[in-house]
Amino acid sequence: MRFFLLSAALGLLATSNALTWQQPFGHNLFGSFFGLPGQDAEYDYVIVGGGLAGLVAAERLAENGTFSVAVVEAGSFYEFSNSNKSQIPWYSESSVAPTLDGYVNKMIDWDLITEPQPQLNNRQIHYAQGKCLGGSSARNQMIYDRGSKGSYDLWAKQVGDHSFKWDNILPFFKRSMHFNPPNVGLRGANATPSYDLGAYSPDGGPLQISYPNFAMPFGVYGVPAMRAAGFPQAKGFSNGELHGVDHNPFSIDPVHQLRSSSEATFLDYAITNGLPLTVYPMTQAMRILFNGTCATGVRVHSSGMDWSVRARKEVILSAGVFHSPQLLMVSGVGPASTLRGHNISVVKDLPGVGQNMHDSCAIGGVMHKTNITNPAITQAVMNDYINNGTGILTNSGGDVLAFEKLPPAFRSKLSNTTLEALSQWPEDWPDMEFLPLNRGGPTDAAGAEVSMLMVATISRGNMTIRSRSMLDKPLINTNWLLDPADQELAVQAYRRAREIWTYFPATGVDVGEEQAPGANVTTDAQLLEYIKEQGVSAIHHGSSTNMMGRADEAMAVVDSHGKVFGLQGLRVIDSSSFRFTPPGHTQATTCELLLSLVWDLQGLYVLT
Repeated sequence: MRFFLLSAALGLLATSNALTWQQPFGHNLFGSFFGLPGQDAEYDYVIVGGGLAGLVAAERLAENGTFSVAVVEAGSFYEFSNSNKSQIPWYSESSVAPTLDGYVNKMIDWDLITEPQPQLNNRQIHYAQGKCLGGSSARNQMIYDRGSKGSYDLWAKQVGDHSFKWDNILPFFKRSMHFNPPNVGLRGANATPSYDLGAYSPDGGPLQISYPNFAMPFGVYGVPAMRAAGFPQAKGFSNGELHGVDHNPFSIDPVHQLRSSSEATFLDYAITNGLPLTVYPMTQAMRILFNGTCATGVRVHSSGMDWSVRARKEVILSAGVFHSPQLLMVSGVGPASTLRGHNISVVKDLPGVGQNMHDSCAIGGVMHKTNITNPAITQAVMNDYINNGTGILTNSGGDVLAFEKLPPAFRSKLSNTTLEALSQWPEDWPDMEFLPLNRGGPTDAAGAEVSMLMVATISRGNMTIRSRSMLDKPLINTNWLLDPADQELAVQAYRRAREIWTYFPATGVDVGEEQAPGANVTTDAQLLEYIKEQGVSAIHHGSSTNMMGRADEAMAVVDSHGKVFGLQGLRVIDSSSFRFTPPGHTQATTCELLLSLVWDLQGLYVLT
């Protein structure tokens, strides 16, 4: 049904100049879900960005039944712009990172590159951001987990609003998604995940959370090896407890074994149920329109045409960690000195816009030759996926996670300054995430890796505008590993990964020579140089460039309701408005934040 609706809608979109938005006989036609390019229009709410955040907000507002909602999205449908690379889980990694020759599909990606990073030997790193309906939920590797209880309690404390405490946000986590238990008969031996059914609701949705119908070979060995290395058994990473190791769930449709993005779920639900939602695809928001300090709409551009999409109630920015602050700045909201430097009239001086970027990052991994291989992608494997929804194509690759604070043997090597910096995070906030990953096909000299992500980062980055135009890419400084505390932690994480490898032989893995960083890389200085030169890469968990905070915080941009300080009719509801990046992976937190703030916006969610 979904594919029929999408095809029918797009077919009418091609002739939309002959259509007007209408509800004949009280029902929407397929083509009615697309705004007319070049024609001014007005809605109750105008949402800029049709990604994970924007489509969740749009569907929930439209579901109210009394509001008209418009979504302005610079991209289109990823199913057409990137074919099945964005749908089939196994292809997800190849659709996120540039190819070996540097190719990036600019129909679905903004092709953002960081500025040279001095602390990483002046490397410039691609930072994937979804440019399509579904946004980065159409680009990520679909891992679904939630932050720790303590991380949300800390968020609530810092912004002065207890509605963000774990006990208060758990109902919104449950409401946004539907959990599907694993099909253990298809996953193979020793690959049964643990999970806590109390973390889910049978009435949640429409986002689908499930497990692949195939378990990655090295991950199957990784669970017992990491248990032996001291990791406790986790229970699905959605109950507010991250410490431990387990097979992790994904945002995958369990019936078709396809990506379950916000486009495939929230937007599809809105269209199928005829909600009052209008989408402007392939339409770039150029600036926010103001009447004094009140936002009244957005000026947009598409196919050589410029027009206004106005908001009777509010403009909501959901354009992501880089483009939401960029749109604020080109519209006159941000650091006054920056705006004047680009000859932009200042509507509101907010020095925190574009600052405070908080991000996890990958730091590479320790790789060995092993006897564990991936199946070849043969025609038989493809037929198995097409006909039965089984096999390796159902899995995106990283299906076992292991979180921990580094054990005392490694933490004791950290300086007092680093330990003090890490103490800002709650006790249940892990230092590191480890992933056992296959790194070789059946015909290669097979390799496997204990990969690492830093989730207790101290460094803060920033972004700013290159010009007064949204058509020019922003200037991005992630500042990964800029703080010495992050450097110290990264080095000790490599030493911990090497220790973890010593537990694999007992599970039946033949562990050969270390391929990376290599047996000759032994000192702290050598390890750090390797991490800087080859290890660090993006995992796209950036947040807080429009940081949520209290009114008396100079660098806060929005309050705990997502409202931009000093302005009316303007909210930011996406990862840029996070207080910080919680531990784990961010798509669950983004959904929860959206749902809680949208309920708050409608006056449905009030705590005393």
